[in-house]
Amino acid sequence: MKYIFWMRSLIVVCAVCVCPLVGFANLIWPTPNPAFQHGRPIEEFIQSTSSGVPESGLFGCVRTGGSQFHEALDLFPVKRDSRGEALDDVYAVLPGRVVHVSSKSGYSSYGRYVVVVHDGEVPAFHTLYAHLASIGKGIEPGARVESGTVLGRMGRSSAGYVIPRERAHLHFEIGFRLTDQFQAWYDRQKYGSKNRHGNWNGMNMVSIDPLKFYQAVRAGRVSNLYEHLQQLPAVARIRVHTSQIPDFVRNYPALLTRSYNNEAVVAWDIAFTQYGVPKEWTPRFASENLSGRPGDVKVLAYSPKLLEDQGCRRVLNVGGRTPTISSGTISTIKKLFGFK
Repeated sequence: MKYIFWMRSLIVVCAVCVCPLVGFANLIWPTPNPAFQHGRPIEEFIQSTSSGVPESGLFGCVRTGGSQFHEALDLFPVKRDSRGEALDDVYAVLPGRVVHVSSKSGYSSYGRYVVVVHDGEVPAFHTLYAHLASIGKGIEPGARVESGTVLGRMGRSSAGYVIPRERAHLHFEIGFRLTDQFQAWYDRQKYGSKNRHGNWNGMNMVSIDPLKFYQAVRAGRVSNLYEHLQQLPAVARIRVHTSQIPDFVRNYPALLTRSYNNEAVVAWDIAFTQYGVPKEWTPRFASENLSGRPGDVKVLAYSPKLLEDQGCRRVLNVGGRTPTISSGTISTIKKLFGFK
C-alpha cells in the first residue's frame, strides 16, 4: 500500500509497508529486501564486487586484500525486469530534508545520487544513496521526506567505470560533512575538473559503518546515532592549536564535550574513530595555559591495537617509535579548519 503526502507543493510517495526497526522510531532499511530485519546472513543482502566475496560489499578495509577502503554498504536488489535490470525502490531511512540530488550519471563515481540530512536527529547526520537508475518524483533539494519516501530506483549508474547489470546495487552511506567551505579547499587542489556537488562532494564527507549501526539498534544497545557514536572507540586524540570555531562544531554541537561560550578558545582536542570521523570535540581555553602555537597539530593519545588491526584509511601511520599523523588525517584537518 502507498500513500501520497503533500509537502511544499511536491508530491512524495511513501511506501509505508516498510517497517521501522524496533528501538529507533522511524528508522527503516533503505531497500525492500527484508533479509537484515529477519536476521539473515550478509550473503542475503550484500552485493559483492567481482571477487564474489560478500564481505567486499561491506564498510571498511574490505577490498584489494584489505588495502582499499569502502565507505558504505552495497545492497543488492530483490526484483529485476526481463532484461535483468534492478527494479527495487530506494527509501529514505528517516525523516529529513533532501540537500543534494545529482541526476547526471557522468558527474560522479556515485553515479546518480541523493543526499538527505536528518535534521530531526541529534546530531543531524546525513544519508547518501548512490548508483541510482533514476531519481524519484519530487525529489529535489529542499524537499521534505519521511521514512519510506521513495528517493529513486536502484541501479548501476556511475562515472569512470561500469557496474555490470548483475551487480546493480544501492551504495548506502551514513555520515557527516566536514566543512561548509569545501569549494575553497577544492580550488586549492587544482584538480582541473569542476566540483559539481558543492559541499556534498564525496571528498567532503566522512562515514560510519551503516551495518554496525543498524545491528546496534536491532540489538537494543542504542536508540539513536549519538549513542552509537559514543560507543565507537577512538583510535586517536589529536590537538589542533587554533582559535577558529569550525563549521563542523557549529553543524554538530552535540559532539562537543563542553561549551565554549564566553571563553577564549586556543585549541581543540578531537577524538577520531578508526576510519577518521571526528566524533568528539573538546575546546581548550586560554585560561588553561597550554603550550603550543597557532597551527600546531599533535597526537595526544592513540590505541596501538586499533592501529595495528587496520589495513587502510589510517588516522595515524604506524611504524617507528611513535605513530605519525597520516596524510588523510592532515587533509581532513585542513578541510575542518581551512588550513592551507
